[in-house]
Amino acid sequence: MKQISFQKVLVLLILIIAMISCQQMSQEEPVSFETMVVKKENRTLNTVISAKVEGRQDVSILPQVNGTIKEIAVREGQKISIGQKLFLIDPRPYELAAQTAEANTAAAKAQLATAKLNYESNKDLFEKKIVSRYVLETAENNYNSAKADLALAEAQEANAKNDLSHCIVTSPVNGVVGNLPYRVGDLVNPSISVPLTVVSDNGTVMACFSINEELYTSIAGDIHTSRGTGVGLKELPDVQLQLKSGDIYESTGRIISISGMVDATTGSVTCKAEFPNPDGILTSGISANILYPTDYEDVVVIPQTATMQFQDKIMVYKVESDNTAKSAIITVSPINDGKEYIVLEGLNEGEEIITVGINKVQDGMPVKF
Repeated sequence: MKQISFQKVLVLLILIIAMISCQQMSQEEPVSFETMVVKKENRTLNTVISAKVEGRQDVSILPQVNGTIKEIAVREGQKISIGQKLFLIDPRPYELAAQTAEANTAAAKAQLATAKLNYESNKDLFEKKIVSRYVLETAENNYNSAKADLALAEAQEANAKNDLSHCIVTSPVNGVVGNLPYRVGDLVNPSISVPLTVVSDNGTVMACFSINEELYTSIAGDIHTSRGTGVGLKELPDVQLQLKSGDIYESTGRIISISGMVDATTGSVTCKAEFPNPDGILTSGISANILYPTDYEDVVVIPQTATMQFQDKIMVYKVESDNTAKSAIITVSPINDGKEYIVLEGLNEGEEIITVGINKVQDGMPVKF
């Protein structure tokens, strides 16, 4: 039994040694990776920046009188013109008020006519020394008071008619009707917190976005005059708008403002780009991406799949002359399109790097192609 056990142990040891040898041989064999030879190229990269689209002006529509909604004359998303009817607020109380004011004006005119006749009559009698000065002055005061009463009645009539006119709520701008949160029969007043609707003048739209301080320094560091409205803005390239569907909006836009001040809380700078929108394709409130282009000439360009990031360091693996891998730290441009890096330092034209499977590479590992 002891002899059999010794043979089994010996066989087991041989198998273990063979496995270790196979593993060592396997580790020494070069691993196949995709590589590329670095070369200099010309490139235009788009920086992708989240943006919010707004109309040129978004006008909140609020009632100017109290009352119940009798009619909603538009629908959500409808294109409307300046002066077009949007809502009708029950006009009956204001029609009665206007009629009452008209009657008061008529009565005030009659009283004024009577007071005028009385004053003129007493004036003649005073000249003939038939009545005293007191009677004349009393008649004159009544006449002036009647004129004041008429002016007050006319003002009240104008105010009543103005309130009546406000029962028809019209659009102050051309644009598109937004959300309609109220229904016929709802009671509204000038103090409501939610407007009747918002009309967006979106013949031209603004894409509002923020850039970090590093990017601001790269693309607009020379624009400081007049809080970002200097002549330098005209030198910035046109930008594109990428919709959430991934489609690129047909018209390019221009950056029209850069705040020129870095927000201490977020470390960002606020910008606005203007886009023509004659067909109303873009609506206020949608999310999109600004594509800001940057042109590079004669630079080293590598795919981002060829890199690994450790904290604030970006690393690649070069293929040495003996076909082994060696890590190298590189410096890249802060502007990138999410697919490629512009390498500023750490790589030279003609060097070879591993492009796929970099997470499996170690320094000194043999590489085959």
